[in-house]
Amino acid sequence: MAREKAWAVAFARQLASELPAAVLDIPDGLGLTHRQINQLRVAFENRLVESMGEDSDETPATVANRIASGGS
Repeated sequence: MAREKAWAVAFARQLASELPAAVLDIPDGLGLTHRQINQLRVAFENRLVESMGEDSDETPATVANRIASGGS
């Protein structure tokens, strides 16, 4: 079971990592700032992880701050 959860989390992160590029493919990027796009990516990733049965305690704001300060 732990192996499946780890795979699901990795898959959710990989899928969510494509969201910023998809947003930027839309003319004017939906009018979102880079920070908002990162917050959307994190919220989407968290939603995927939660729906796969693994909770995430990160919020879009904390992850956006982590990314803005050079984290991944």
